[in-house]
Amino acid sequence: MKKRIFTILFLIACWTSYADLTSGSLPAGKTVATAVPNQIKERAAVPFQRITVAPGDTLLSITERISKKAPAIDTVINNFSILNPSVNPNHLKIGETYAFPCYN
Repeated sequence: MKKRIFTILFLIACWTSYADLTSGSLPAGKTVATAVPNQIKERAAVPFQRITVAPGDTLLSITERISKKAPAIDTVINNFSILNPSVNPNHLKIGETYAFPCYN
């Protein structure tokens, strides 16, 4: 009898974990605001231009094309991450539009 109860509890725990991971634990339509005051200040300080990525484009090639001077790679990656917080700079998608930092 104990084995059945523990098996049922285990299955319920697995099912609820699966439901949380696939659909999320927040109710639909509700969003959670996260404060990032440092990034907002830096975002205003970084001039940018919105560009759609074409085949063969990289973060550095686009930045060099739209900028007059060539900045350090670390600076470009840091500023791109500030302008596009949810995007990995190493995995740009063709056809997507991103904000690229301009250095003039």
